[in-house]
Amino acid sequence: MDITNFFGDVEVVEQQTEIKPGRYNLEYVNTNEELKSGKNGWMGMQLNFKVQGTGVFAPLTVTVAHDNPKNVNWGREELAKLAKAAGIEGGIKDTDDFKGTVVSVSLKLNENGYPEIDSKFGNSWKPAEQITETPKVVKEEAPKEESNETDEIPF
Repeated sequence: MDITNFFGDVEVVEQQTEIKPGRYNLEYVNTNEELKSGKNGWMGMQLNFKVQGTGVFAPLTVTVAHDNPKNVNWGREELAKLAKAAGIEGGIKDTDDFKGTVVSVSLKLNENGYPEIDSKFGNSWKPAEQITETPKVVKEEAPKEESNETDEIPF
């Protein structure tokens, strides 16, 4: 049904969720297909999570290759601790094993104000916590148009 006769154009108001540093439940979304690369033979895979109950995303980049094997071991430990927190038993061979999982981890804000996972080398990963309150949604109010109309029904 065309609603322009009743309301004119209805403006969609974007909702932004305010994320502050702290512990949140995160839902695993996916893993980027393309690896990131850097100095000293570094390569990392990016896992993407969504803060539960919001539309806010937080990435985690795990080292999968480096000239120093110690860095690769940290990446392996990170995934093992994440898998344990997600309730995955045994080993993990594919990040698709994380589908449908929810975990709890600390978030911090980067220099641009975007949330990122602060896993403390995997030590921050825990099983999902019971949600007692959802993150605060900040609504941006659309300007209200003044009208001479009343709420009284004319009959």
